[in-house]
Amino acid sequence: MSFNKAVIRSIALVAASAAPFAFANSPAQGLSPAAAADLLFQLESLQQEVQQLRGMVEEQEYELKKIKERQKDRYIDLDKRISLIMSTASSQAPQEPVNSSANSTQPSGEVGVAPVAVAPISQSAGVNGSNTELEGGSSEGPLSVVEITEPSDEAKSAYKASYALIREKKFEEAAQAFDDFVLVYPSNTLTGNAHYWLGELKLVLGKPSEALDEFNMVVMKFPNHSKVADATYKLGIVNDQLGNKDEAKAFLQKVVSQFAGTNSATLAAGYLNNME
Repeated sequence: MSFNKAVIRSIALVAASAAPFAFANSPAQGLSPAAAADLLFQLESLQQEVQQLRGMVEEQEYELKKIKERQKDRYIDLDKRISLIMSTASSQAPQEPVNSSANSTQPSGEVGVAPVAVAPISQSAGVNGSNTELEGGSSEGPLSVVEITEPSDEAKSAYKASYALIREKKFEEAAQAFDDFVLVYPSNTLTGNAHYWLGELKLVLGKPSEALDEFNMVVMKFPNHSKVADATYKLGIVNDQLGNKDEAKAFLQKVVSQFAGTNSATLAAGYLNNME
């Protein structure tokens, strides 16, 4: 470390400056008490400086260790998110439209929570019963349930092409493609899925507030969609990561109560236990 080298150079410099003095006052010429005391003082001062420098080095090493640990934790978290997206993408069949009806059968190969018949999350109240504006500071007004239509062949092709970018790990391009998809096709049976994947992609790209917007889109505009349980769970997780503890608990408790028996409910219950 360059800092350690600086310490060594400092010690050498002091020793070198003291050497001529010690030689000039060698026993052959006689070492006066004053000179001996002065030399002893210099040595004690040098020892104190070395101790101080050593303490500074140890403090810097400790801080560096903490920084490395934080970077490692962030890398592991990012790697888990990417692995989750890739494992899900490899097993999903995007060419089959995902029916957003809660009473429909989930296509084979779709990873996530199976659709269950549940009461949709209230459109007139948010998590705390106050409003339905998007979490994360979105400027959009209250969201209303969209009237679902069947996707056209063009929509299916666009969705499939967007999804393929996830498999290719082109996350920036995939996010842009899905952004375009939801603008062009705002209300077909694939739009809810597109918003959900946009949320996942925004997390991978380090944009948690935008991820909240996308997960909220799924919950509020597509209340009977098969991805609502997953999206609500993610709203809880991301809010917790952003420090919004009350909102996080409200979303997670909603998953446990409204989607009992699903994988998302199990995960939400476990997460709540860890928060307490």
